Amino acid sequence: MQIRPTKAVINLRHLADNYRIISSINRGKDIIAVVKADAYGHGARKVVEKLITLESPPVCFAVATVEEVIDLIKYFPDQSFMVFEPFSPELIPALKKYNFSISITSPIQLRQIRDAGFDKNIDIHLKLDTGMGRVGIKYYNIGVLINELKVSTGINIKGVYTHFATSDENDGNFTTLQNERFLNLLAQLRDAGIPTGMVHAANSGAVFDHPSTHYDAVRPGIALYGYYKDRETSNKFGLKPVMSLQSKLSTVERFIAGESISYGRRFILEKDSFIASIPVGYADGISRALRGKFECGIAGKLYSQVGTVTMDRILLNLGDDYLPPGSDVTILSTDNNPANDAWNWCRILDTIPYEITCNISKRVHRVYGE
Repeated sequence: MQIRPTKAVINLRHLADNYRIISSINRGKDIIAVVKADAYGHGARKVVEKLITLESPPVCFAVATVEEVIDLIKYFPDQSFMVFEPFSPELIPALKKYNFSISITSPIQLRQIRDAGFDKNIDIHLKLDTGMGRVGIKYYNIGVLINELKVSTGINIKGVYTHFATSDENDGNFTTLQNERFLNLLAQLRDAGIPTGMVHAANSGAVFDHPSTHYDAVRPGIALYGYYKDRETSNKFGLKPVMSLQSKLSTVERFIAGESISYGRRFILEKDSFIASIPVGYADGISRALRGKFECGIAGKLYSQVGTVTMDRILLNLGDDYLPPGSDVTILSTDNNPANDAWNWCRILDTIPYEITCNISKRVHRVYGE
């Protein structure tokens, strides 16, 4: 039961529209939908539930951790899942109990699988590091991987993939270099008689800007949720933000000139004004660094947030406007309004939409609609 009025509204129609845009750009190739981090804060269970109803649904869903995949398998036992988390012996009990694909990022992991005594073959995706510089088998160590694969048992190679470091940047030279390395690695694997399964490389950036990297499947993440590169580019492709953050005015009081607002007295009223409080704060994902730099929408008008952002509450300066408690407030919009959308928060905080949506905390109730 929801009593607190603050909520994250998830527009599933926008999610479906974004998926269809990706499908059209991908020209019918398979899609691995990335739903890690609770679908970037949108709610993985509901996102999967919606996507599997669409025409040409995802061929697979990708998550970051085994805990994430176990939670989803309970609800979607017939769906295919892959985990980006590298194999480790600690994952063996889960792999024996559940069916999902795990990432192999080192030849040592193949030996660990062989020694684990599985009574079934383990589905794996080989992760090749072509320049991301995070995890994966280094492109210059492919020979070691091939030698290990030739003697490996107990595995099914479901796919081979890489991850691009700069695919959403305007200079595509490094993505081109990574892709050339990836093609070379695929050729070496195949020449050695190693099956490559489903080949995938294109993250959201490469989906839109690097069609030569689409291979058997693409692997969109943030684009599913309405964001790519910047506001202008997202609008050009027709992407629609999926999450809005909404609440209601809690209290509205008349303050007099000279009074201070919130912790630290960082805002002093220059004239008499109505000040409203909203039950949302940094515990909900409103960064303290946003103090005095963003606006909220009420009845078609924008009002400035003032004073220090507190754990459970922010304050708005309504000026001469008296608005009754209970009035609807849009804190974060989905209409690409430069004053109070996620891109505006990104500009203020010098961050990316991924962080904005992921930071909307679990105590904010998710409400789903079309």
